[in-house]
Parts: sequence; C-alpha cells; structure tokens
Amino acid sequence: MSTVAERHGSAAAPGCERDRLWGHSRNALGIARLLVQEGRPAPLVDTACCTAVDAAARAALEQAGMSFDGDVDRALGRLAAPRELLRQLGSGSPAEHVAACERVIAWIADYLRSEAPERTWGY
Repeated sequence: MSTVAERHGSAAAPGCERDRLWGHSRNALGIARLLVQEGRPAPLVDTACCTAVDAAARAALEQAGMSFDGDVDRALGRLAAPRELLRQLGSGSPAEHVAACERVIAWIADYLRSEAPERTWGY
C-alpha cells in the first residue's frame, strides 16, 4: 500500500516520522495508565512505560536530526535531559513507574515545544 506522498510524487512532509513516533509514545503512555488503573502486573506496565519513553526519545532525536542507536539513556543524554529522570523510571510501584514515565515524557514534550512550537506536544 502506498502513501499519499508516494502516489502524488512528493516527499513526505518534514516531521512525519517525528509525529508518528510521538503518537506511538502517547499511545503507549495511555496503555500504561490503563494497565495501572486495571491493576495489571508490573511487568506489563514497565513494558508500556519503556515503549512510551523509547518512542518519545526517538521523536526528539528525529527533530534534532540525530540517529537513535537503541539506547534510551544515551539518547536522552544527547538531548541534555536531566540524568535523574531516567534513574526514577524503574523503581517503585507500577503507579510510581507511570508517574516517572510521565515526567520523562513531559521533559521531552518541553524540548519538542522549544524546537517545533508550531505543533502542540500533549501527552
């Protein structure tokens, strides 16, 4: 199946991949929140949180024109994120893990707002 841009012979709009990744991050965060609300096992919440942070970091790297090497910690370091954000991610209850995930994504949203203010960066 071809994309609209391919059918019309034009290149994809700038930010398309970034926006797709941001959408994945928002969805994964929503799933993490729902899993906590339903009292699901911590490993499921952790997976959703990791997916949310990974996709958000990749979106920010895409905005910055940097590649992602698979290491979220290194990616956030390249974006100059505060180190304590990641340290909080894997600890505590599932609800605390989601709260830590939200803090990381909020920081990334602020970064994206400063780089691409023409778009809203809700999460």
